[in-house]
Amino acid sequence: MEKEVQDYLDRVHESDFAMLSEVDRICKKYDIQYYLHGGTFLGAVRHQDFIPWDDDVDILFLRADYERFLDAFEKEADPRFQLLRFERYPQFFDFISKIADTELTYEGTTFGAEDFYENRYSHPTLDLFVFDIEDDNHKWQLIRMKLLYALAMGHRPYVDYSKFKGIMKVVAFVLANVGKLIPFKKIAMKYIGLQMQGGIARLADGDNDKFYDGKKVLFISNEQPDPRYWGLDFDVEHLVYGPDTALIRGKEFPIPKLHDKWLKKTYGDYMALPPKEKQVPMHVNIIKE
Repeated sequence: MEKEVQDYLDRVHESDFAMLSEVDRICKKYDIQYYLHGGTFLGAVRHQDFIPWDDDVDILFLRADYERFLDAFEKEADPRFQLLRFERYPQFFDFISKIADTELTYEGTTFGAEDFYENRYSHPTLDLFVFDIEDDNHKWQLIRMKLLYALAMGHRPYVDYSKFKGIMKVVAFVLANVGKLIPFKKIAMKYIGLQMQGGIARLADGDNDKFYDGKKVLFISNEQPDPRYWGLDFDVEHLVYGPDTALIRGKEFPIPKLHDKWLKKTYGDYMALPPKEKQVPMHVNIIKE
């Protein structure tokens, strides 16, 4: 790896660890359960650290804990760390709330359009993912999420239609242009309502082998429409017997129980490293001094 890229990653990993440690501190203080997720979860299990070329952090909450965390973080966090709640802004980046470390700023990012987003995402970020309960008609719930996503794309500075094929390219074009006529905050609130349509996911107070609402199937509602997670179900067993722990920089952080089953479900042979050409940062590799 080139020295410039390695220097970038070293500084970003310091930032990532600071954000994650602040989240962990607040969650312990307010008795809020969270779990490492995505590449951060994979890195903790496979590398006992961040993935060497990964440059963001992913964590996951059950819906009830997510809502409590947002309130606690805004009251408690170091001002260095800014909470970016997607539903509060007129522009659409994603249906994912984030924490940004404002002490580091990027020269540019792979997604571009920093001015359009008022430089909110021009920093190392920690992504907040949410477990919700599947609605009875989950397929229709997912389809509506995809339609709302397409409408929301009208509030991006540009849309890459090459990612769509056939009739879906036409549908995406039509819906994105219709979406421009609808305030994004209205689309965002519709999306949040749809996420929670199956009920509020929470563990029973003081009794971690019972699950409220009588439902046993969860989905990561703001990972849609990522193809890896599209329609992917998770049984409550991954959470009610946990958490387990894994190490990042020598510090323990919570991960779901049965992590081997979880990681195989999402990554396949998760202990195998990707090809060298894919061992690169996703977001950027220059920090503004």
